[in-house]
Amino acid sequence: MMAERGDSSKQEQDLLQKQLFQKAESFFANGMWSPATELYEEIIEMNNERDVSDEQLMSYFRMFYISCQIEPGNTEELLRFIPFRHRLEDIYVLEGLYLLSRTYAILDRWEEARQYSSELLKWLEPLCSKRGWSRFRRRPAYKRSPAAYYGRGLLIIAESYKNEELYADAREWLERCTGLTERFGANSDKVEAQHYVLLARMRVLALDIATGDLSQMPQLAALMGEYPQLTLDGLSGALQAANKYGFPLEDDLEQGLQLFTDSNPSFMLYDWGQHTLRCQYGRFYYQCAAYWLRRGELQRGAEELLRSLKISLHLRNQYLMLQCLSLYEKHHASLPDMLGDEIRRLCQSRANKENKLRFPWRQMLL
Repeated sequence: MMAERGDSSKQEQDLLQKQLFQKAESFFANGMWSPATELYEEIIEMNNERDVSDEQLMSYFRMFYISCQIEPGNTEELLRFIPFRHRLEDIYVLEGLYLLSRTYAILDRWEEARQYSSELLKWLEPLCSKRGWSRFRRRPAYKRSPAAYYGRGLLIIAESYKNEELYADAREWLERCTGLTERFGANSDKVEAQHYVLLARMRVLALDIATGDLSQMPQLAALMGEYPQLTLDGLSGALQAANKYGFPLEDDLEQGLQLFTDSNPSFMLYDWGQHTLRCQYGRFYYQCAAYWLRRGELQRGAEELLRSLKISLHLRNQYLMLQCLSLYEKHHASLPDMLGDEIRRLCQSRANKENKLRFPWRQMLL
């Protein structure tokens, strides 16, 4: 009798869980993420010590996915999702691994970013075979293509090695990315594959310049001229080299830098799904600030520094935030007091939203 009651109770709980999940999925599909997260959380809390149901597994994924869109840099849902990342359907495993690597890259935690990008590429390999291709093609509309997953994974691994100054390893992965059209050139992913090939070509040039081959600067400028969509990557590479070796940019390149930054006065912080690009802008604005401050263009330097700091705070990138505060501290004597006041306001606003802001930012701004 007791066993029958136990079975009946479990069946009722399973039915309730399925009903809640269907409602949550309906909310999610219609972009109603707030009520969806409440239901997903309720499903997760219907804990069974012996097993985790399919609905609970998907709820962990959905919670992580939503947090990546609206709270970039928040690692709470990331840490809850990690133990279950391999227990979903392939299409969700790929998206989960991509979001893990992207989140860690946004936070400048490159070892973890490389780890999950490597997992992503390993998981993707059999799905790109003839046997797995058609099954993968039946992905939901909002999922990325195989070429996008593959290209982004290769670029993140290359970027991780570059940031660790392992330039030979970075170049190896970039060169692998330049061969994507050979792999995906015969199917509908060809256009996306070409996009990542172009990015890899630009980053190879930027890598050569960063390691001292300044003769590549004309080729970098020419590639930007031919493909304007590579301007952000090209200017970032040129700025990093200029700041590293202490030389001024050529007049035409410097004018292009001014035009580009003036045409992007306020990169939208709340444009969901653009966190990787936004983080790239944050690093770019930091390089701009360092360049203009070194050149004595204090007003321009202050403006770019403020842009970079805003993005770092929004993305919770504490490494970039520390770089911004350190750059301000280095030049604060020659910068206007209003900049310091605005930085304090921004840091305090971010601190009010967190349990604690893990930097002595008040002391740094004294």
